[in-house]
Formats: sequence, C-alpha cells, structure tokens
Amino acid sequence: MKRILLIALALLLATAGSVTAQNKKKVAVWETKCSDGSITTFQSTMVRGGMETAVANAPGYTGYDRTSFDNILKEHKFQRSGAVSDAEIKRMGEMAGVQYIIVPEATASGNDFYIVVKMLDVETGEYGSAYDQLCNSSASSIKEACSSLAQKLFGDVGPSNVPSTPGGRVQRGQSGGDVITITVGNVSFDMVKVEAGSFVMGCTSEQGGDCYSDESPYHRVTITQDYYIGKFEVTQELYEAVMGTNPSKWESFDRPVEQVSWNDAQEFCAELSRMTGRRFSLPTEAEWEYAARGGKKNTSAKYSGSSSVANVAWYGDNSGGQTHPVGRLRPNELGIYDMSGNVWEWCYDWYGNYSSASQTDPMGPGSGSYRVVRGGSWNFNARICRVANRSNGSPDDRSSDIGFRVVLH
Repeated sequence: MKRILLIALALLLATAGSVTAQNKKKVAVWETKCSDGSITTFQSTMVRGGMETAVANAPGYTGYDRTSFDNILKEHKFQRSGAVSDAEIKRMGEMAGVQYIIVPEATASGNDFYIVVKMLDVETGEYGSAYDQLCNSSASSIKEACSSLAQKLFGDVGPSNVPSTPGGRVQRGQSGGDVITITVGNVSFDMVKVEAGSFVMGCTSEQGGDCYSDESPYHRVTITQDYYIGKFEVTQELYEAVMGTNPSKWESFDRPVEQVSWNDAQEFCAELSRMTGRRFSLPTEAEWEYAARGGKKNTSAKYSGSSSVANVAWYGDNSGGQTHPVGRLRPNELGIYDMSGNVWEWCYDWYGNYSSASQTDPMGPGSGSYRVVRGGSWNFNARICRVANRSNGSPDDRSSDIGFRVVLH
C-alpha cells in the first residue's frame, strides 16, 4: 500500500509539473535594435541573449524557440531592427502564439551603455518598458542588467503605456489627477497637468548675465486656465502612429521626432485631435515657458528643473552630437522631461519683441515671418538651453535638432 501511495504521489507531482509548464507564458525576444553605429554585433547579441536567459530564468515564463521565431520572421518578411510599429510586433506575436514580445534596444553615449527594453502584451497591445544605464558594456554587465530589467518587467506585467524613466522603473499611466494617459492605436503617451497661475516671463535674475536682448523686458504673465502638456517631447513612435511616417535622422521609437517643420507639427496636432476627439495644439510661448519653469512649483532654476544644465539637458557638451531617448535625465518640478536640450520645440506664436506690460493668456504677435522655438538642443551650448532663451525659425524649416511637444486644453 505504501508503495502504491508513493507511485500515485509521484504521478501527481509529474502531472502538476506538466500543467505548470503548460501554463507558463511564452515570451519571444525581438532582435536588438541599435540606435547608433557604435554598438557592436557582439554587444547587440549579448543584449538579446541576456534577455533570453532572463526570460528562461523567470518563474511563470518560458522563452519561445528562437529557430521557430526566426523562421516566422523570415517567412513573413518582418523587420527585425530599426523602427518597427507596435502593430507589426503584435501581429508577429499572434502568428508565433506567444503572450509577450520583448524588444530590446542598445545605445551608447561616451563611456555609458544604455539598454531599453519594451515588452508588448500581444493580447491587449499594451506595453511596459524599463531602462538601465551601464558604466561599461562587458558581457557580465550586460547579463546582469538584462536580469534586472526582466525582473522589473515581469514583476509589473500589464499596461504601463509610458516610456521608462531613469532608474528603470516601470510606470503606469494615470486616468486623472496630475497626469493623464492618451492612447492612439497601440501607442500611449502621458500629459502633465499645469495649473493656472502667473509668473514673470523673460530675463529674470537667475538667468544672470546670459540673457539675450530679445528676452527683455521681463513682464508678468497670467495663465487663466489649467492645461496639460506632454511629459515628453513627441517621440518617433507617437509621430509614426499618428502620421504614418518617421522623418527623423536618428531613428528610434523612444527618441524625439525631428526634422519636422512648424507646419508638420500643426498637421500632427490636427490629426491627433481628429483621432482622439480632444483638442491638441502647440503650446503658446507663454505656456511653454510657464511649464518649463515648473508652473506654481517654480524653484527659480536657470534650466528646466535644475541650475546645473547637465542634470536636465542633452546639449553640446554631453550629447555626443545626436538626440537621446526621452526621459533619461531629471524632470523639472512638474515631472516634465527634456524642456532644456535634446531638441528645440516649436511653439504656436509668431516671433516678436516683448513688452513690459502685464499680459493675460498671450498668444504672440498677430503676424510675422518666423515662429518661436524654445529649449535649445543637443547641438547648442548651455546658454541656449535656459528657460528664458528664445529663438525662431521659418514655418517650413526642418532640422535634425527641432521637434515639438503638444498641449491639451
């Protein structure tokens, strides 16, 4: 009898193990997307392999057979690197019969090596993302980072819907309060609330001796209505989801779109409004500066979120001559990223001179030849990235250092 019980128990455990294996969620790992030419084939392979190993070691998950995945990719001629839409990846996952697809990306800046992983839920089309910064790109460092990133993703599987933030945290979009999440197709983005209030616009004392003449005279501006502004600059992923194209020089789903004119940005706002039933627009110059200064939480920082430019901005001295994924540096007081540096941002206004008179909800001159751009970029020095600095461009200008962000009223 004892022997029969032991045999029965063994069969029960074997069956349970089989059921557990069958219940594991299948995860496929996409080919590593490399954002620049400095990433070697070895590094790219290590990132993909590191993520595959991390999946295999994660409780409740199992890696999808690489050979089968590659065969489906080849058969259906799917892209395996570069800008790939969420819809394509979702369709690939459905064909493969997996629950999740991980898309790793590798990029480098100086001695730093960055890994961004995005995990798409094939059933819902929603995604989570996480990020890590390595001091070196050795095999052991990459393996350790991949393991850590997998733990962050698998520990919080579900609709995060927003790009990751420094420290590799997976964030969740909010339906109200200070942040709202908007979804277009399979792409979601966050908008940060800016409460109505007043501020002094232009060459204020913390700007020191760096002001240019067009920043004077400083003057008081009152914003009478709350509004929401993009937590990040419009990314290439979002732009492509709305417009169906990606004009950017440095292609990567989480970098800001660039090489877009003011006219292009206006068309984007119109199409986004049509798709969502909400009223999106470019920020006025006053709305832009008020948000950049932190709104009611203003701490009189010289740049957006800090008096040290390197804390908050990709600019001439640290950018490596290119854009960077959004949200990698510190946010400002409102939780908005990259309002100093990375790319210039188009504003609604015609460019013109300031007046010393107090203003309420100003929208700039009634006409002009040039539109306002703000924030500086990867291609300029620290002085240009100050919150008070102004510049301008022709409405049809396109450049690899000009992008935009949107507001919602």
